[in-house]
Amino acid sequence: MTENPHILTCILLVEKWLGLLCDIGHASATIKAYRRAMHHYLRHCAEQEVEPTTANFEDISGYIRLQLPGMENAVANSTLQLRISAIRLWYDYLGYYNLSQNNPVLRAVSASPIYSGRGLIPRQVRMPRIPDDSMWLTLLTFVAKAPVRDRLMLAFAYYGALRRNEVSQLCIEDLDVGHRLIHIRAENTKNRRERVVCYNPEITPVLIAHLTTLRMQGYSGGAIFRSFSDRNYGQPLTYWSWSKIVRKWAKTVNIPLLSTHTFRHLRLTHLARAGWKLHELSAYAGHRDPRTTQVYLHLSGADLALKMTGAIADLDNKLAKLVFSSGDIE
Repeated sequence: MTENPHILTCILLVEKWLGLLCDIGHASATIKAYRRAMHHYLRHCAEQEVEPTTANFEDISGYIRLQLPGMENAVANSTLQLRISAIRLWYDYLGYYNLSQNNPVLRAVSASPIYSGRGLIPRQVRMPRIPDDSMWLTLLTFVAKAPVRDRLMLAFAYYGALRRNEVSQLCIEDLDVGHRLIHIRAENTKNRRERVVCYNPEITPVLIAHLTTLRMQGYSGGAIFRSFSDRNYGQPLTYWSWSKIVRKWAKTVNIPLLSTHTFRHLRLTHLARAGWKLHELSAYAGHRDPRTTQVYLHLSGADLALKMTGAIADLDNKLAKLVFSSGDIE
């Protein structure tokens, strides 16, 4: 990154900090994201000739300003929030070992004389983007020609509302074929909470055939989904490979919004439209906070339609009849 001895020292401190996080069980994806965030910040410090361990709030605000909308290096709000969080936690680590005198990334405290306590930048919360029925049918029609492994991964990801790591880490031992249940192990989940989900009986014959093929290849246990690549044939398929497969689908059928997480969003939305209650959706999704699940009720429109019935519906009907007369319809 640079020959600056201060920056090189900070890179080593970042790795020590990340090593501690790894030791206490942080997910590998989190570790990688924090590493990228810190390298980006340290690169900025090197370019601006800022000593990271003595940086102040003005240095941090300058770093943030360059990434806000309208700037040449603007990034998504979620990316910037992650970078700020990583930097704040790293300075906490430095402070704990007396390697830095203060944490320049202020926390949301109302007593702060610099800002109001709502965070350094406003957090944007967006609704998940899901394909409409036409897009979904187009995708399924195309995927019907894909290898059995890929079709099963899509089916499990959708029926179980699984994250990409959860579906790629599934093992034969996690299946209860007799009851069509899938056990999602705690170590493979985002919040370390295990749960049980299910799949449709229509895929059972295909699944059994896939498991039989694995057994004939010598795999009586372990990963359900394995690589076809000559370089690592038979090895467990990584979630990066699963993401690559879905990106290829998205490009081919021209659905840019499609990702591995789309299947999870779509399933939870469909369950909400089917009348599932908030606590039921939350348990199935493996959400720690039901407020996270609330978005799927909004996305489904089920709660909105229900609230619009009753007395308010009479007022709505009256407005519609007055504003749009029958003469508007030819």
